[in-house]
Amino acid sequence: MSTRKAELAEETWAALTHVMDAVRDSWMEAARNLELNPGEMKALGVLSADGAQPMGALAKALRCDASNVTWLADRLEARGLVERHTAPNDRRVKTLSLTDAGRAAHDHVHELLRIPPAPLLALSTSELRTLRDLMTKCWEQVPGTGG
Repeated sequence: MSTRKAELAEETWAALTHVMDAVRDSWMEAARNLELNPGEMKALGVLSADGAQPMGALAKALRCDASNVTWLADRLEARGLVERHTAPNDRRVKTLSLTDAGRAAHDHVHELLRIPPAPLLALSTSELRTLRDLMTKCWEQVPGTGG
């Protein structure tokens, strides 16, 4: 990789992290408004609204250790947002399913995450299209994303 390309990649990454930091603040505010910590909010966002999900699958989706999912499940269960069950085909596997309150919180989290942050809304349609295409291209390079 040329020095100029490496420098440009560093500058691009720095700009992207600045935007992510700014957006993170609004995401954290949304979590506080829902009275969730960031892990709980992320877990609600990835849990299936349609049925039970093995806790191991949630750990994989969150890219964390299964013990962290147990802690998150304990907290979400105590708040009445999820129910823990034994998988019918394997009694060793614990599953999580959203309660009615959990589905409402899940839907609310997804609504919040769909709202584009102000820095994106400040871009033109052409700039947004270019950014979308470039970010999609980057995402396709991430191992395990199917790209």
